Amino acid sequence: MFIERTYYFAKPGKAAEVLEIRREACRVRVAIGLKAGIVHVRAPHADASQPDVTWEAQFDSREEHEADLEARADNPAFEACRARQRDALARFERYFFALAPTELVNGMADTSLRGHAIAPREMSFRSGAATLKGYLHLPPGPGPFPCLITNHGSTVAQGSLDMSRPGVAAQLMSWGVASFLPHRRGYGNSPGQPWREEVSAAPGTGDYDRQLAARLDAESDDILAALDFVTGLPEIRADHIGAMGSSFGGVTTLLAAAKSDRFRCAVEFAGAAMNWEKAPSLREAMLAAARSAVPPIFFIQAENDYSTAPTRALSEARRAAGKEVRTMLYPPFGANEEEGHLLERTGPIVWAGDVRRFLERFL
Repeated sequence: MFIERTYYFAKPGKAAEVLEIRREACRVRVAIGLKAGIVHVRAPHADASQPDVTWEAQFDSREEHEADLEARADNPAFEACRARQRDALARFERYFFALAPTELVNGMADTSLRGHAIAPREMSFRSGAATLKGYLHLPPGPGPFPCLITNHGSTVAQGSLDMSRPGVAAQLMSWGVASFLPHRRGYGNSPGQPWREEVSAAPGTGDYDRQLAARLDAESDDILAALDFVTGLPEIRADHIGAMGSSFGGVTTLLAAAKSDRFRCAVEFAGAAMNWEKAPSLREAMLAAARSAVPPIFFIQAENDYSTAPTRALSEARRAAGKEVRTMLYPPFGANEEEGHLLERTGPIVWAGDVRRFLERFL
């Protein structure tokens, strides 16, 4: 990746004019199909020797940047902006940089996905006596990569075309992180009894509570089997594997994190948001897991999810136990509880910055 950065030093009394001309140049750029770029002004408390205005834009290749320069030079409206700017400037500077990614100890780094297929490899792995399916997304490059085992919710029915969650995978890949999404027993392309056949009692009853707690505990063993599997892959950094999931995937992520200290960290979205009040056995199992799990855990929900009580209670239990925990309740996401519940899958633009910082520190 390449960056062009330009500095504008205004003549006395011309700073506002320089800024407006630079903004007009950005509008011209958009009109001729170029990136607008980003404009900055000198902060009020900054040294007066600094430029009054700066502009920058990123380019994926030298060829893209060279084509951009040619398009500007060939456009009369852009050249008119340049002429006006020359009259208002005391000094102008232009610099070009090549991005030198900061690769962290865990291997995370800014990664361009341009031209890279966001398409997984379907893989088989063993969990007990069953052979389950999983979907591995790898960033571009030779690897090995840090990895998150990403865990789906309850809606991935057998035979579904909802296979690999490429949107979330792409977000992780852009940070240099691989993702492996296992289809747990009875979901998607994996064999086994679907959860609603095994949890057959009416919601809110004692039988439903016991059945659901037992089922999700068993499903968490599939996540541990996925951990064993990806640990042996040459493309994966075996000592930098975490887990992330939402809804049932959040529950099983938490339960699995309490069963193994080999996860570096866990990100738990909306676990039990639809079952917290009506499944006390599951609630107690999750609270116990929150208190005992070794890896750092990040609990996340939108405020308009079905219930935010799980995130509040689990975070408090973990803090009381003296364990590493992060918590984020975002403002309402979407028009209703279901859209709020799907924050992990459909709202990476909301949570990406916070999750990235968590992974940079703990994955």
